[in-house]
Amino acid sequence: MTLSAVRSDAPAQAPDCDVAAFMFTDQGAQLAREVGQSLDPGTHKLNGGGLSAAARISMGAPVARTILAEMGQMTTEDACESVAEIVQNGSSVVVIGTRDDLNLYRALCAAGARDYFAFPAEASDVLSAVARPVSPAPAAAPTIELVPTARPGTRIGVVGCAGGVGASMLAQNIAFCFSDPKGVGKRTALLDADLRFGTQAVDLDRRDTPGLLDALSAPDRIDDTLLGATMEKVNNTLSLYSHQPKLTALDLNQTDAMPQMIAALARAFDTVVVDVPRSALADDPTLAEGYDVIIPVLSPGYASVNTATRLLALLRDAAPSTRLLPVLSEFRQDAGLPAKDIAKAIGRDISAVLPKCDAAVRRAQRGARPLISDQPRSPYARILRKLCDEITAEGDSAVPKSIKSRLFGKVFA
Repeated sequence: MTLSAVRSDAPAQAPDCDVAAFMFTDQGAQLAREVGQSLDPGTHKLNGGGLSAAARISMGAPVARTILAEMGQMTTEDACESVAEIVQNGSSVVVIGTRDDLNLYRALCAAGARDYFAFPAEASDVLSAVARPVSPAPAAAPTIELVPTARPGTRIGVVGCAGGVGASMLAQNIAFCFSDPKGVGKRTALLDADLRFGTQAVDLDRRDTPGLLDALSAPDRIDDTLLGATMEKVNNTLSLYSHQPKLTALDLNQTDAMPQMIAALARAFDTVVVDVPRSALADDPTLAEGYDVIIPVLSPGYASVNTATRLLALLRDAAPSTRLLPVLSEFRQDAGLPAKDIAKAIGRDISAVLPKCDAAVRRAQRGARPLISDQPRSPYARILRKLCDEITAEGDSAVPKSIKSRLFGKVFA
């Protein structure tokens, strides 16, 4: 690659390359060179200047399919304006800067940037962002139009057997997987049933839905009209209920109406995914009868496996018709117990093992995106799609209780 100066009056270039980098520091130029080494020869160019220069030169025909530009000392407002100009002219843009600021990150993404990286940035991360498909932005404040389903939708509950295992993230990604127009494309509802500390709206950077409490306070009024007016539409096929009331004002009696809420959602949507607090099922295991499938998520540690064993026993007795699909999460390593021994201990096959993927999770969380959409080819995404296939399949994964591992004898005796 060659480094060339960019003038503000430079003529518009034809889109003759895949990636054009606009860097004005040695650090930025080195990053661009590392990115270029992984691309085909002739498909990339390194130019002088930064984000503002890239915006000026993009006023005509697109310079490249993707522009990699250094932000420098631009204000957030000016940087967002430059990003919007580049995107409007037909190129996607990845911004590089010095500020590790989440608000800046989300502002640039909202303006149309594919991604933002703060120095020191890794070329592999930039290449992943360049390769990621661009999702069209949803229309502003869309209206949810609900059409009752011919038969009740599939009701899926996801519950963590320990903190930090990624149960809420799994529920979120399952909902996106079922609602993906390029995949199953089902009309899906994601319900955050944790009225104390639910975070689905926060994690996805969506509007809070106080109408959830209104509906739970008057369960007899829950109908398609109320759901359509009070849910947040994440995209054309996915709607969200997630609200964090003031803890001092929370009426825990509202949780009593959750079964009616889930039933109403199942009448209006093809798939209902519920992020379930484990305390709810422990307090009243008969609530499991309101789900077609429950997915307990556990870590490879003694305490988590102990909790899973007790919870599965409760659910098996209280709701024998509900399918139970345990999932092992490696987000927490704990004792590092093997999956086959855990399956023997809990008396059921492990339906999926979610791999530890800190960098991928960090990128998705910072961008307020589900991991399956942010990195659809990642190991996590591939395993998730297989799990969703198993959710829709018939059968049970139970194994005889008599083959419990000796490894857990002293724990579960």
